[in-house]
Amino acid sequence: MNDEWNEQALFELKQKIRADILVGVQTDNHDHDHGSLDIVEAVIKCQPDEIKDVVELLDVNAASTIIGIDVVDVINLLECGNSFQFVHASATGDTELDMVKTATHKLTSQLKKAHDTKGIFVGMQSEQSLPIEAFAYIGDAVEGLLSNTGEYIYYRSSMTDEPNSFHLKAIYIED
Repeated sequence: MNDEWNEQALFELKQKIRADILVGVQTDNHDHDHGSLDIVEAVIKCQPDEIKDVVELLDVNAASTIIGIDVVDVINLLECGNSFQFVHASATGDTELDMVKTATHKLTSQLKKAHDTKGIFVGMQSEQSLPIEAFAYIGDAVEGLLSNTGEYIYYRSSMTDEPNSFHLKAIYIED
């Protein structure tokens, strides 16, 4: 999103492709007037080099998905707020459990400011299918940060061809 986008062209595109929801990706700190963003249901804030990660996280049709997320879940989360923040953490190493613990610690450090969020979506990416203990560790850590009851929490796991690495990516509701 920038000051040069055209709301009418976006509206026409949304109608043409019959999109249920339109998500904006904001890579600057400019405070856009939400009144002028009526065509965009949600805005995800990230850095310019993170756009690909945001798109991959929200891709419900990814072929390498182990634990998938349904498009309805994504829409439900995005309808719970207008402003979202993207964060991510990675770890490399020899043992899978060490990578999971390191990346989880890095991610939860970034999520501490999100403890009052109404919703969060966490994507896990590893070289192979994770054991159930890894999912439990990540879930306990993320859910332990949140102070609300009844918040929306979604998880997704997929595979990467990057050896000896583990990635966690998340978007959470800011407002």
